[in-house]
Amino acid sequence: MKQRKLRGYVLPTIYVIILILIFGTVSLVTTLMKNDQNNLYSVDVLEDDSVPVVETEDKIVGVMKPYTNEKVTILKGFYDVEGDEKSQENALIYFKNTYMKNTGVFYTCNESFEIIAALDGTVLNIYKDDILGNVVEIEHNTNLRTIYYSLDKINVKVGDVLLQGDVIGTSGLNNMTDNKYNLLFEVYYNGALINPLEFYKMDASTLN
Repeated sequence: MKQRKLRGYVLPTIYVIILILIFGTVSLVTTLMKNDQNNLYSVDVLEDDSVPVVETEDKIVGVMKPYTNEKVTILKGFYDVEGDEKSQENALIYFKNTYMKNTGVFYTCNESFEIIAALDGTVLNIYKDDILGNVVEIEHNTNLRTIYYSLDKINVKVGDVLLQGDVIGTSGLNNMTDNKYNLLFEVYYNGALINPLEFYKMDASTLN
């Protein structure tokens, strides 16, 4: 049988093909290994059990004065049993030959002014006092109430839910002063009267 000789270019071609296959295989394996490493890192990140720290600040709820008119002035301050003699004297109200301790802050103005809710709350009661005129009580929580005396017009009714700054009514008359536009503002906390001027400085969120 006569043997045939391979042509001169066949063997080099085979070598080249083998080299291409080897390099291709190596390249494929390297790529797969890199992908496995990337996936490993991704899983590590996803399975991180650490809890992020979220910094939060407590919300301070400020108290508003029960009016917005800048012309409003204090006629009589709160009678503080621990106050000095002069401030106590200035907090006495003279009515029908009797000196009475002022239980809130007595405001007045030379023009009508709107009376607003010092804090969010619910209208608890509305009535008329023989001496101090129309009265609105607002409950802010079970331990905190504000009372607004000497109103003229009243814009709310019992059970109304108010937001801080909502208009309750307008200033009006009472029998303790000749001034036409007045407001007596009282604050009760845990059943005791507190000075409204100190109340304005408090964080209401702590008065529960």
